[in-house]
Amino acid sequence: MRTSAAWLLAVCGLALAVWPSLVSGNVGDRGRVVCYFSNWAIYRPGIGRYGIDDVPASMCTHLVYSFIGVSNVTWGVLVIDPENDVENNGFANFTALKGKYPGLKTQLAIGGWAEGGRKYSAMAAVPARRQSLIASIVEYMKRYGFDGFDLDWEYPGAADRGGSFSDKNHFKCFVQELREAFDAEDKGWEITMAVPLAKFRLQEGYHVPELCELVDAIHVMSYDLRGNWAGFADTHSPLYKRPHDQWAYEKLNVHDGLKLWQDMGCPAHKLVVGVPFYGRSFTLSAGNKDYKLGTYINKEAGGGKPGNYTQAKGFLAYYEICLEIQEVGGWTEKWDEAGKVPYAYKGTQWVGFENPKSVQIKMDFIKAKGYGGAMTWAIDMDDFRGVCGPKDALISVMHNNMKDYIVPDIQYSTTTTTRRSTTASRPSTQPPAAPDDNELPPAAVDCSDGDFVAHHDCSKYYRCVYGKPVEFSCYEGTVWNPQLRVCDRPSDVHRTDCSMAKHS
Repeated sequence: MRTSAAWLLAVCGLALAVWPSLVSGNVGDRGRVVCYFSNWAIYRPGIGRYGIDDVPASMCTHLVYSFIGVSNVTWGVLVIDPENDVENNGFANFTALKGKYPGLKTQLAIGGWAEGGRKYSAMAAVPARRQSLIASIVEYMKRYGFDGFDLDWEYPGAADRGGSFSDKNHFKCFVQELREAFDAEDKGWEITMAVPLAKFRLQEGYHVPELCELVDAIHVMSYDLRGNWAGFADTHSPLYKRPHDQWAYEKLNVHDGLKLWQDMGCPAHKLVVGVPFYGRSFTLSAGNKDYKLGTYINKEAGGGKPGNYTQAKGFLAYYEICLEIQEVGGWTEKWDEAGKVPYAYKGTQWVGFENPKSVQIKMDFIKAKGYGGAMTWAIDMDDFRGVCGPKDALISVMHNNMKDYIVPDIQYSTTTTTRRSTTASRPSTQPPAAPDDNELPPAAVDCSDGDFVAHHDCSKYYRCVYGKPVEFSCYEGTVWNPQLRVCDRPSDVHRTDCSMAKHS
């Protein structure tokens, strides 16, 4: 789905010297195991201290150094911890792992939650600033020998993060220009991006089909879906909808979030499913002995008590949680049957997390759906010292499942998913049986003049994906608004090209 030269000139403020390549993706490749590495983990006390030598790089296909930032003075790369990253050879030692682990790809990540969005919005809005940052990125890639670059702007278009409405277009411009620059270097450098799965975030900031064509993989942050900010205790990476999930939380789960990315035009083989190696913790209301999912919390406490090693409210590494559970008289562990994840509690403290059982279920899900692999935030929060049992318990599950998994070619629509056969071996997990063939949209649907085309049924519309129309249905009780290009309340839509009567 190439963007027109006129769009590039009008919106991006410049024309590309050559068209950036469209990345074919991961079909036929081994499933990715993407391991994010927190460069600040080296400062944790005691058994929490984690350095580059602790990384089980043989279990990762891609290792991501997190984070660098952007300077709002030079509009180049900002090294956030120069002593660790440069003076103590953090970058160099990280990429040197490739000498010990052939086939490993090392990436450099920019952004993260602490960097905010304001600087990135200001950078992306000005062509000269984008070019300055891109030139700086290329220089760092060459200097330290990274194989790829990960974009973790949280989030384009997010007003609550310092973003603006125009970020959506400007971010697309930036990614296109970065791809052009990487293509010009001809070193096979990858571009990946860490992304949310909440629908409003995607609508605010992401041209989904175009971005998915330009990057090598999409790292879906399918965690932090609940937290202290929600006002109740809950697991933060449920795989499926649970009976108590309502309103904004009804589809805020891993399954529906990944489906949303597909519905909006991203192929399954580009999607890498995020698995947290940490838990979100809560302090319950005083006197509350009801430990069920959704129970009342003391929101003013700011989350659960800090862990001994990660030392942050509302947050515990897996190795901190498993130690609490194994302790005599320790926390009680329970299972979220619908969400397929564990949780634990003691006194006023409550935490939702992942364990080997839940990670295995997510790996089965990835293989059944034909996704491109698994990602973790972050490798330094696994039980890397084996304090609760075998070392690296969670990443071992991911590695063991992905090492023989070959990413299939999925043909997807909103109504059915089918697989094309490949010469590679099939996943060991049996996928759901494919429904009947899709009903093809009318040949009269013209995708040459935009991304969206109205349907003769007011409650449906077409999205042009890779130049072909794909039929979508609005949520029950809404209809397609061709002016705003969204599903809207019938009372706010005035159309004569379809029957509105049954929707009134």
